[in-house]
Amino acid sequence: MVFILRVLPLVLLTVFLLPSCSKEPAESPINHLPEIDTPLEVLAYADSLFTYTVPVEDIDGDEVVVTVTGLPGWLSFDVGSRKLRGTPSRQNEGARELTIIADDGKEQVSRKLSIRVVVILSFQEKLDMELLQYFHLATTGILGVSAAVSTPDGELFTSTAGKHSPFSDGAVNPNHQYRMASVSKIFTATLILRLAEEGYFGLDDKLFDYLPIPGLEYGEDITIRQLLNHTAGVVDHLNSSDFFTGSWMTRTWTNQDIFDYAVQKGALFEPGTAYAYSNTGFYILGALAEKVTGLSLRTVFQQWIFEPLGLERTLYDDFSNRIAHIAELAENERAYEYHLSAVGAAGAIVSTPADVARFGQAVYGGDFLSPASLEQMTTDYGFAVGGDHYGLGTRLWDDHGIIHHGHTGALMDYRTILMYVPAKGLCITLATNDPHSQWFSLVNGLLVDLVQFY
Repeated sequence: MVFILRVLPLVLLTVFLLPSCSKEPAESPINHLPEIDTPLEVLAYADSLFTYTVPVEDIDGDEVVVTVTGLPGWLSFDVGSRKLRGTPSRQNEGARELTIIADDGKEQVSRKLSIRVVVILSFQEKLDMELLQYFHLATTGILGVSAAVSTPDGELFTSTAGKHSPFSDGAVNPNHQYRMASVSKIFTATLILRLAEEGYFGLDDKLFDYLPIPGLEYGEDITIRQLLNHTAGVVDHLNSSDFFTGSWMTRTWTNQDIFDYAVQKGALFEPGTAYAYSNTGFYILGALAEKVTGLSLRTVFQQWIFEPLGLERTLYDDFSNRIAHIAELAENERAYEYHLSAVGAAGAIVSTPADVARFGQAVYGGDFLSPASLEQMTTDYGFAVGGDHYGLGTRLWDDHGIIHHGHTGALMDYRTILMYVPAKGLCITLATNDPHSQWFSLVNGLLVDLVQFY
């Protein structure tokens, strides 16, 4: 009896210490959240179809439902394809923030996505916008401005701002004409080069072989090329203080009048040794064209330049005065101050910026001149003798990192410019009938903006 009592506690203890045979509960698997792999912002372009598939992944292979909140009216979301789709308008310009939600049935995750609607302007819209901006901000108070751009693929864009006359509230339009002033020198140089190509003379021929001017100092040494690049040493009558004297506001001038003035003043230097801008030299080139063709300069320009290039709104002004006006000339108080027979081939052409842009494109960017003539036209003869960067009737510029060439013009309070940009094939022309101290801020600002845009 005593033996049994001693063994029983040991048996009970052994039972209690035996390992349990029941299973422990299994741990739940870890759920990985879906991943939404979108950038912070995507771009949509106004008036163009926008589509974007929302990239969502789930490494667990769970079925994920994607929804999007904050959709603007122009945009929809297809749950099945997870695709955003829509066409924004220009009124939708700017950013709109959406919330993308991905739900794998256990948990959900969200991410912000910004859709920015960008308005891409057409070239015409850019021209209109920039011209109007510079018109108001750079040339505040200027009467009116007209611009035109010719592209290498034959397109022509025009834009205007302001009034065409101080005597009227009428708005300027692309058909209004301007005194092109020294932009006319490109026309004259082109005419002379065309005549040279046709064998009327050579550029290095002496002027006196075709148009002798008795008494002109160094006259027998001056070449046609030197007249074209302002290295002939001829005086500049239009910028001489003693030229406009007596009845200059009502008189007309003949070729001989201008020749006599040049003879009287003598040479500025020996031809070919220096540079001096000379309206007289270009006037003489016009007389040379008349002499070798036997035609009036008006007819020569018409037959050799205006008609072949279809410049229907361009004319050579040897007729207008205080009584006989040019019908569609954008006017100012000095528009008929004196007769343009004083100016001649140096600056008497009247045109629209549109016609001048077509002309510049044909000359500098087309085949109106031979490659050899164009190369000579844009060779820097002036700088080679210590003067301006100047070719043949062509100013050469490297401003604002943009290489371009053409000419400026200033006459009777008109301001004009033609700029050809070879790298872009753009010809930009501007004209105003009202001088302004910040005119070149408008010109250069527009040049930079249009070249960067195109």
